[in-house]
Amino acid sequence: MKYFFTFIFASSILFAQIGFVEHDHPVLSFLERMKTGNIIQDFDPFEFPKTRSEVTELLVKIDSVKYKLSEIDRKILGDFLTEFSFDINGDESKYSSIFGKNKIHDHLSQNEKFVYFSADSSRFNTFVKFILDYDYIYEKNRSADSARNVSLIKFGGKIRGSFLDHFGYSFKATNGTFSGDKTLAQEKGDLRYNYKFQLPGDSNSGDNYFDDTEGYLMAEFDFFNMRLGRDRINIGYGPVKYILSSNPPKIDHISLNFKYGIFSFSYMHGKLLGKMSVTDDPVEGRIREINEKYLAYHRFDFEFSKHFTLGIGEIAVYSGRSIDLSYLNPFNFYKSVEHANQDRDNSLLFFDIKNNSFSGVSFYSTFMIDDIDFSKIGTDWYGNNFLLNLGAQLTPFASVLPLVFDLQYIRLDPYFYSHHINENNYTHLNYNIGPEINPNSQSVIAQVTFSPHYRVEIKVNYQYSEHGANEIDEEGNVIVNHGGDIQVGHRKDDPTNVKFLDGIFEVSRILKANITYEPVLNYYLRFSFIYRNENLAYGKKNDVLESAISILLRI
Repeated sequence: MKYFFTFIFASSILFAQIGFVEHDHPVLSFLERMKTGNIIQDFDPFEFPKTRSEVTELLVKIDSVKYKLSEIDRKILGDFLTEFSFDINGDESKYSSIFGKNKIHDHLSQNEKFVYFSADSSRFNTFVKFILDYDYIYEKNRSADSARNVSLIKFGGKIRGSFLDHFGYSFKATNGTFSGDKTLAQEKGDLRYNYKFQLPGDSNSGDNYFDDTEGYLMAEFDFFNMRLGRDRINIGYGPVKYILSSNPPKIDHISLNFKYGIFSFSYMHGKLLGKMSVTDDPVEGRIREINEKYLAYHRFDFEFSKHFTLGIGEIAVYSGRSIDLSYLNPFNFYKSVEHANQDRDNSLLFFDIKNNSFSGVSFYSTFMIDDIDFSKIGTDWYGNNFLLNLGAQLTPFASVLPLVFDLQYIRLDPYFYSHHINENNYTHLNYNIGPEINPNSQSVIAQVTFSPHYRVEIKVNYQYSEHGANEIDEEGNVIVNHGGDIQVGHRKDDPTNVKFLDGIFEVSRILKANITYEPVLNYYLRFSFIYRNENLAYGKKNDVLESAISILLRI
């Protein structure tokens, strides 16, 4: 009988498509919640995105025990089963398109909507989506007694598909423009580092619009997949990602993932952008030169049981040369490679554990080592610097309400993420590729997520941070280094002893609230609110209120 059900389950996912589910897709937070509630077991929330085949298998498993879910969660699951219906069993009846099959006659229907789709089992499939985002943002700076607002509109499309049973692709491109205060727009999301949009207003280079693109080509087989891509990757437990976050620009990378039984392995090698210099040539005009740097990451994961999951991984940032085969090899020990390469690089070692013994509660912890001298443990020597991440997720009323509590603590020692060779610090275009937290800091994050209706999600996040800042002069030069700036590593004349939170004491309090409503599949309305209160070095204060309304279409 056991083998009969195994056969039925395997048959139900023969149409699973080759591709990835984006890192911020709501199905991933849903699956993480199901994992915490012990509805499913074999889901690792340490790394996003996930493959469509993995997501599909887990949705089928949840559907088989949906009697354990609340009424709201059963309806949420129903929406996901509609979206992934072709992946599950080749069902096109829940899909509609403007062109091609299943013409859209009712734009308010609850079908999954496309501009066009062409599906032929798993031999060759194409799905085309139109993207339209409108955002209106209003900011009131109470410390400066000023206000500003901006409207942003972004449009484009996404094409994804799979072919020949084992290969998948995705391509997304968008363009946009704005009206209102450009300086406010330049501080938001990906626009902070959008090259064209950050140009001065008199550059005559199309600086009033912005564009973006991402995509990948991948191959997937029974136990592993490979990808060449440019998109978002989030790595780390908890609401704030401390290994790889959405803070920096997107990273071009190659990746390899393997999973069999209790063991899984993941690897990524990506390109980063380092120091930039600009020169004006009398003939060629302005010339930008940017040093390229690289990031290597790998992690071994052992999910022994719901009681204990262990991960061991490494990260290396290197520069000053082309791609190094030592780090292109997924199965090298990067700390030793760093030494063999004459100690020119920035390598980090980490250990993570997760426990889900009690249904509705999961605990996690990560300990990262930037550098260590065992003979100086217990002293204030600057070279011993670590990151500690502790947290828990709770779903106390899972059978009644989709309510989630997240609590997380992150501590970064002085000089963590920085490096004495500044080009090797943990940044991409000067943005921390981990959290938006400088070294010599600690943060407490509390988050509540609640769905009073299957098409409504309310999320409230509060982050309290303390930071020991460096002492600087009027020109911004560091005069006393307390290890509080990711851009300034330890210099030869800096003190060799440092204490946690020494320096100029700074405090930050950030409250965020989001309400997302999806009245019809693929049509979203979102309200967001941010309050930022900061007491910074040299008497600077920030007291800022920001509100936004967004309309999002994915058809």
